[in-house]
Amino acid sequence: MKKTALASAIAASMAVAPALVSAANVVPETGSEVSRLAARMDALPEIYGNVQMIYTNADQEGFGGSRSQLTDYGYSTLGVRHSHEILPGVEAFGKLELQRFSPTEGTEKSSNTSIQVDEAYFGIRGDFGEVWVGSDDSQYEVLIGDYGNWYYEVAQSNFYANWTTGEDDLIQYVSPSFGGLTLHGVVQIDGSTERGDGQNRYPYQLGVKYQRDRFALVLAMDSNDGAANNENTYGARVDYTVNSALSLNAFYSTQKGDEAVAAVGEGVRDNPVTSFESYGTVAGSTGLGENLFGVQGIYAIGASRFTLSYEMEKDDVDGAGDGKRESTNITAQALHNVSDNLYVYVEALRRNDKEGNTYDSDYNELNIGGAYLF
Repeated sequence: MKKTALASAIAASMAVAPALVSAANVVPETGSEVSRLAARMDALPEIYGNVQMIYTNADQEGFGGSRSQLTDYGYSTLGVRHSHEILPGVEAFGKLELQRFSPTEGTEKSSNTSIQVDEAYFGIRGDFGEVWVGSDDSQYEVLIGDYGNWYYEVAQSNFYANWTTGEDDLIQYVSPSFGGLTLHGVVQIDGSTERGDGQNRYPYQLGVKYQRDRFALVLAMDSNDGAANNENTYGARVDYTVNSALSLNAFYSTQKGDEAVAAVGEGVRDNPVTSFESYGTVAGSTGLGENLFGVQGIYAIGASRFTLSYEMEKDDVDGAGDGKRESTNITAQALHNVSDNLYVYVEALRRNDKEGNTYDSDYNELNIGGAYLF
């Protein structure tokens, strides 16, 4: 989250006000204390975060009926970040972000035992590009940008691209722009100690992005070498900004399935919504593979934004012998920025999943929520 204007103003007033009082009682030459104090305050790390609240009402045909809850889905975060110049033209930076505070899940101590590190890394940037080490969003995830991970505030029932090299123990690099062209690379240090099988794995991601004026094109791949299904994932994405209010994007992500892995990983009548078949390491263990396509439009007017998307997904192989799952999804969102620190939104989703003759299920979801940023 970016530091908001209000937070910056508050920080500035706290830093400068005491110094101004002090400066009023000394000779003019010592007024430089004001600028020195301001410089020291600027060198302090930035603390930021957000608190989110979401009411969800959902209904799923053939898989448990309706449900509702007030929650934050573990999205509320608290973080600290800092950067400073270490050499002329070279900047060092670092970030630590925690998530899963579960503010609506009760007052007992056990309600927040799930707090975990979401991002933790440090690195350097300069004319050579940017390189950093630690836990962060991977380049395939960022470049291809499926609608499960990005754009929507909840979106848990949207489809996820099958990338599995993520998000911990990463070394990442992004090159400087060469006439609008940037190169992206990631390697994961998947050591034998963490894997528990005595093997070292080094899955990697590669990507290239070309941006010119209002048009951007991305190509990326993930080796998936640390997953049970280690077939490569390939993706492409196009963005076009029509004008200051309207932008369009489309993406395609594909991975070949592994029938042997899928035969073990997929169960008969697995719930296609709650099992998250197409997300991260879950996709690697199910081995189903996928062909995923999405198209989206975003329209902004004043302090409001309206988003509409359509996605299609199909499994590459059939694991449980009950047919390949085919799914479609339509999601709409209306979001309004009440201030620099507060926004509210409404999201509606309609999804259909069909797997051979086993099921043909509709899923409807409504989310009403908001977030306070600091």
